[in-house]
Amino acid sequence: MTMTSTHLNGHHRKTLASLLQHPASHNLEWHDVLSLLNHLGTVNERQGAGHDIAIGADRIQLGRSHDKDLTSDEIRHLRAFLTKAGLSPVGDAAPAQADDDRTERRCIVLIDHQQARLFGLGGIDTDTAEPLVLKPDDSDGSRRRLEHKQMNDDHDGGHAAEDDGYYQRVSADLQQAQRIVVFSDGRGRSNAGAYLIDYLKRHQPAIAARIIAEQRVDIAHLTDGEIISAGTALLDAE
Repeated sequence: MTMTSTHLNGHHRKTLASLLQHPASHNLEWHDVLSLLNHLGTVNERQGAGHDIAIGADRIQLGRSHDKDLTSDEIRHLRAFLTKAGLSPVGDAAPAQADDDRTERRCIVLIDHQQARLFGLGGIDTDTAEPLVLKPDDSDGSRRRLEHKQMNDDHDGGHAAEDDGYYQRVSADLQQAQRIVVFSDGRGRSNAGAYLIDYLKRHQPAIAARIIAEQRVDIAHLTDGEIISAGTALLDAE
């Protein structure tokens, strides 16, 4: 298995924590902040006049900075924006949890167009952990095949539309997960894992920020134990 994308690495998590902490951190560089924002959402430059930032449905405009580091006012402005977008410190950068909730919730997602299997919501300490299984409304793919036949190949490459309700249900069960690994197979638009991450970035950026890594795997030839072992290794490596 080879890693295809890493989401909110350790450096990004520290930048996010520095933006959200009180009192404001000093020496926060624009380069680091823009890199973080580009991972959480989209960053578009306005021809040297600043940047338009979007995270989910939330938008903000940042003026062009002439300094290397952010000012205190700029940090406060960004903190309010990130808090509104639902972001909080994650992973190693997160503050200590309450005494009654010290166990970090971790989740391994194995997803394709037929089903999503979520390991870890009930614990991933053993190879016998039972996954939560979620399926789209057309788990046999009949709707997607019908739509594919009816669509003109000149429009959207002939790909059938995704069932966003499926990804919404997956995202709902990921609400309490603090660190997430996504395994999937397929390429391009046929990759359910890539679509899930894109869906989360658009609709649930706070959950998207907790994704440690995504990998393409051969789902049909991996056992649950192998998935748990590979996912745990990635979660422990960060």
